[in-house]
Amino acid sequence: MNFSLLKKYLRGEFVQGFVSSEEYPRISFITLTEAEDLFVTQEALFIDSREKEAFVSGHILGALNIPYEEEDGKLELDSLNISSQNTLVVYCDGSECQSSILLAKLLHEHGFEDIRVFLGGWREWSEMGLPVTEENDQK
Repeated sequence: MNFSLLKKYLRGEFVQGFVSSEEYPRISFITLTEAEDLFVTQEALFIDSREKEAFVSGHILGALNIPYEEEDGKLELDSLNISSQNTLVVYCDGSECQSSILLAKLLHEHGFEDIRVFLGGWREWSEMGLPVTEENDQK
């Protein structure tokens, strides 16, 4: 149990970050092992919801950067050529970051069918020595 997150929740710091399975049935949460499996099998598109500066300093290899803060409730996905059928893995810095959850909600509202939030995010992925890059992978 993550007591730090529980304390923040009880203080009312990020109630909007929680996801109701009734309201957002196409959003699920995954572990590092599940994220790594999707990466190895190339079954998912990884989306980094952090600000551009954080993304260019390092991100999961092959990830796209869609900073939640810049989207401000609207998404311009046509230029990224992402199908609503794609499995998406959305991540941010780690378990205390909310931008991945908020972006996942926005993607859900835009009709994406399989959205998985990797709560361990960049911090857990990079600490485990999994594939990362500083290059701009955007197509």
